[in-house]
Formats: sequence, structure tokens, C-alpha cells
Amino acid sequence: MDPDAPTVSRKTIRFVDGTQIALNNLHEIMAELYSVGKMPTRETIDEIIAGLEAMGNYISDSEVVRREYRDVLMKEYKEFVETKEKEKIKGPA
Repeated sequence: MDPDAPTVSRKTIRFVDGTQIALNNLHEIMAELYSVGKMPTRETIDEIIAGLEAMGNYISDSEVVRREYRDVLMKEYKEFVETKEKEKIKGPA
């Protein structure tokens, strides 16, 4: 194992039908978008999807599948933003 290899985070997301998908670097992509003030909008979610694809995650070209990804990622990103906002208010531990 290469100690200099970049760290890759994995996050499992769950779709409404119970299907689970593991995504690489979702946390890092969301953190980057949050750091530049991106709020949970469809455009931001499309940026997350583009980032996931750029990181080697496969997402089907099917509009039905992409719509499902958007719905799940919107929920994930809203929760991420809410957590970050609460941490800002709470301050450092």
C-alpha cells in the first residue's frame, strides 16, 4: 500500500427502492462546494454529479437514474450544509 496515495472517502447512499451505492469522494466534493458558498440547488447537485463522475464514479446517462441521484444527493447535501451551519454556530469543540 502506497503511504503517499491520496485518501479516498467512501459514502454509501441509499435510494428510495433500497438500492445502495458506494461513492468515492462525495464528502470532499460537498466540502469544496460548501466552502465556496454553494447552497443546495439543482445546479449544485449537478456539480456534485459532475465531480463524482470526474472522480471515477459511474453514473448512468439515463435521465431517470440521474433524477434519482439528484433527489438522494439533494438530501445528502442539505444534511451536510445543516451540519456545517450548526458547527459554525456552536464553534470549535
